[in-house]
Amino acid sequence: MGGYSRAVVSALDMDIGFKSILDALHDGVYVVGPDHTIVYWSEGAERITGYSPDEVVGRRCDDAILAHTDLTGRSLCAAGCPVRHCMDTGRPHDVREVFLKRKDGRRLAVYVKTTVLEIEGRRHGVEVFGELESVAGKELVARIQELSDSAVTDPLTGLFNRRYLDAVLAQQFAMYRRLGRRYGIIQMDVDVLKEINDRLGHATGDEAIRFIAGVLADNVREMDVAARFGGDEFVVVCGVGGRDHLEAYGRRLMRLVHDSCFVPAERAGLRLTVSAGGTLVTDADVDEREALRRADRAMYAAKRSGRREFVVLDGDEPQR
Repeated sequence: MGGYSRAVVSALDMDIGFKSILDALHDGVYVVGPDHTIVYWSEGAERITGYSPDEVVGRRCDDAILAHTDLTGRSLCAAGCPVRHCMDTGRPHDVREVFLKRKDGRRLAVYVKTTVLEIEGRRHGVEVFGELESVAGKELVARIQELSDSAVTDPLTGLFNRRYLDAVLAQQFAMYRRLGRRYGIIQMDVDVLKEINDRLGHATGDEAIRFIAGVLADNVREMDVAARFGGDEFVVVCGVGGRDHLEAYGRRLMRLVHDSCFVPAERAGLRLTVSAGGTLVTDADVDEREALRRADRAMYAAKRSGRREFVVLDGDEPQR
């Protein structure tokens, strides 16, 4: 914990054990500083989200840690952040239905209340959040969860859908522009789906799509997002340090697919494989769609090169 964070915690402690009171709450509480860096994370916040203070304190609240979204899957970190609104206006702000992403990847319905706290003459934002089920009841929350899941989840695979992917890309691009935090995009396409559909039927083709989705869901990192882009295409949005890291990660995911055995195809003498392309966001990108279009071109370059390939596209020149 940095010196400034310790100063904030000390300020909370001085207020008649205020920190101990916050830690005793069933709800989660966190405090962000003027630069939107998290400076305090309560025990309740750890219980609800799975993240410890060491994993969160010092990071920005819009760093996609909790990936707050509304009922429709719209990212609140990119636009509509209740803490930012509260700090900008100086007025408390409540949101009844918000979804956050736990450390284990599960989306959880919560209510959010925010207020402003003055510490050492500086304005801080405070968010109190709790599980919506505790105030709305299990049946209602189950229905809200169902409605939200249907808005952001692909029904065939259980991965996130194109709508949620668009929200994630917008958020990631906004953070890249503001903070310089680079990310990569990997796009995959099933090589032999037409053959599987023609020889084994479309139901088996759907099973193949679900099979690959399962491999991705089980192996992408918790901070990354895997989505079904449409048809037999998948997209992974990932935080990476550079081109080599992106290529290593993309090839690892491809290898996991290729090393897995999709039995119906194997019995028919077919091998379920994918081709993939990847790219990094760049300063020249005019919007969040630019890198996605580049990843798409890289993927088709991989397919043209003989399938089962991974191509990284930097600028205009693909490299194998």
